[in-house]
Amino acid sequence: MPKLKLSRKVQAVAYFQVAALIVVLGFGHALVAQDTPPEPGQTATLTVTTRLVVLDVVVTDKKGKLVDRKLTRDDFTIVDAGEVQRIRHFETPDEHALPVSDKPVVNSAADLAKIGDAPVTILVLDELNTRFEDMSYSRQMMVKYLQAQTPVLHDPTVLMIATNNTFQQVHDYTQNRDELIDVVKKHMPEYPWRLDHSQGGGDVAVERMAQTLGALRQLAEASTGTPGRKNLIWVGMGFHPVDLVGMNDEDTTTIETAIRQTTSRLLAARITMYTIDPTAGSSATIDVETPDDLDSAVGADGAPFDSGSIGFSDFAPSTGGIAFRGRNDIENVIGEGIAKGRNYYTLTYSPSDKTGDPAKFRNVRVVMKDPNLVATTRDGYFPETAADLNPVIDKTMSVKQVQANLKLDLSQALTSTISYNGLTVTQTKTGAAEYTLHVSGNGIGWTEPDAQGRSNAEATVAAAWYDAKGKMIDRVIREETCARTASGVVEYKLPIALPAKAVRLRFVVRDAHNGHMGTVDVKAGDR
Repeated sequence: MPKLKLSRKVQAVAYFQVAALIVVLGFGHALVAQDTPPEPGQTATLTVTTRLVVLDVVVTDKKGKLVDRKLTRDDFTIVDAGEVQRIRHFETPDEHALPVSDKPVVNSAADLAKIGDAPVTILVLDELNTRFEDMSYSRQMMVKYLQAQTPVLHDPTVLMIATNNTFQQVHDYTQNRDELIDVVKKHMPEYPWRLDHSQGGGDVAVERMAQTLGALRQLAEASTGTPGRKNLIWVGMGFHPVDLVGMNDEDTTTIETAIRQTTSRLLAARITMYTIDPTAGSSATIDVETPDDLDSAVGADGAPFDSGSIGFSDFAPSTGGIAFRGRNDIENVIGEGIAKGRNYYTLTYSPSDKTGDPAKFRNVRVVMKDPNLVATTRDGYFPETAADLNPVIDKTMSVKQVQANLKLDLSQALTSTISYNGLTVTQTKTGAAEYTLHVSGNGIGWTEPDAQGRSNAEATVAAAWYDAKGKMIDRVIREETCARTASGVVEYKLPIALPAKAVRLRFVVRDAHNGHMGTVDVKAGDR
């Protein structure tokens, strides 16, 4: 069987993607409520932390059909690590649904703040890992699905494309059905040359896996500011399954950790995946070797996989979704995934046993009172640690690991058109060659108050500007600190003298304490 060889010849972009995914702890699976640092002049108080686990649960009959009748809290029982839990908060599908309207509420990512915790849909066409003929068919079926919907889509929807070299947003969040149909029809799929070159393994296969994991990570980081559930409909093959049988412990740890950390970020962002394989046959399984330059893994900290291989479709059940295979009616499969992603109950609980090993996977089950009903939710979670909540300042990470993570985050955010909303960022031009970025919201991390009760916000602030062909002309990156203000708004200044050929300017702010990111784009006419 051919080996998928990870060598030192892997391109830099793939290295940073793989390295960061391997060495950086994923965000925790739970919400943490705690006091904020005191304002100047106030007395510091004891911080009390409550761990809350949030489960989105889809209920169907045994044939997979959604249950129409309204269920109550008493219909559900949560079992965490073998113990029955008390449900602290319960929400029905109606309570977080976006009201039906004859006019779109959402026309861009900036409008997502208007919908509260209503669910949104992320459509991805995977041209990186899927045969050209299958991708063309999938595109036709996506158009067919959209044509069957009302002119104003029920859920705000964004369209992404994974190509040979980039992961790009081809249409921002919208409820305008016809706009999405138009962009899908006009889009011409790329020929997946990386897929052809990686059938026997090698560096190109590694790059494909890195790009795919990097795309998932980017989706999670970009949407941390959207509180509701994100239903990710991924149409395409994803990366080749990885055979773990016969692999040494070190390499197994490396691969499993990368997959689990990606899953952790998806869950933290409340993303549920529905994967749709448009091909009729199954893909080959490829072995993986790990080189010395990628051996700094965190460690195998979870339950072993049920089988001897790890596949892209494993992300679906891990996040509470479904992996669809061998279906020719892709338009119906897309609709089924979106419908199930929209009709969910939200259950919140605080684990009764808080003494468990934080490195041990805790299995979660939701048992229905009616034995004829089936509850689908995530498989479980890893109890969060201080490092999980603050992955940027994890003391166990080397300087090289922190830098790799920072480079990955900034590279993806600067070269993308995806809106990041982990931080709320706006901009104003405050001089002939100066811009001021205004950052607000709950995503800001503050330093511990000093003796005078003062705390600061620290961030990496970056900007890149592009010509009419979308080529980056130049960029600037700075480390900035700002004292906490009474309003809670942080301001960072960037000196930028734009050349005449610049048509687009993109700003990125990345919090130094928690890794939350926000972006804002400026067109030539608005600068």
